Amino acid sequence: MATPVLVLNACAFRRGAAASSTGDAPPDEAGVRDDAPLIDSPDASADAPAPQNFHLRIGAFIDGESHLYIKGNTVHWKHFIYAAPGRWDADGVAPWDMRPIALNGVDWLPTWPDQPTPENRICSMYPCAGVDSSSTQLPISVPRVPSTTTVTEVQVRRAQGIVQLPSAANDYELIVLITDYMVGGAADYIVDIDVTIN
Repeated sequence: MATPVLVLNACAFRRGAAASSTGDAPPDEAGVRDDAPLIDSPDASADAPAPQNFHLRIGAFIDGESHLYIKGNTVHWKHFIYAAPGRWDADGVAPWDMRPIALNGVDWLPTWPDQPTPENRICSMYPCAGVDSSSTQLPISVPRVPSTTTVTEVQVRRAQGIVQLPSAANDYELIVLITDYMVGGAADYIVDIDVTIN
């Protein structure tokens, strides 16, 4: 069965089978592809490397609904309802189960306000204002040029998506929806994000 793919360009999107005949370089052991972006500024000097395609595999234990913000090479979560990514605790009793987020195979354990508990269940109803995690940096960057964004649902229980496409209007900030909302319980999710230069 084909892996569900969501392709976004400007404000349009389509779903279909993933195509992998582009000849893109495979990721190395650190999860960085040979064609990973090295620069994120469209007005950089002529000596700087050109922007390149972006690939990010997100692996996380997901309970509720969160957004992953990616701007340049900086990443952080904004969490809205139920337990924050990697923070679900089935019985609500310490010790809390805190799992890292895998970004291209590299573990990241974001910090949260931990209110009212380490699960960060701040909302009783959706939507709400949300709560932010700490940020981390990737060895790759979202290209600061016109591009097409593709979401590939590798292991999910419900549809994922894009909240905001990167563009000049939003300073090339990409916002990805990672959600297990309304499914019940929590599960391991794997989602691939590709930003391909047009």
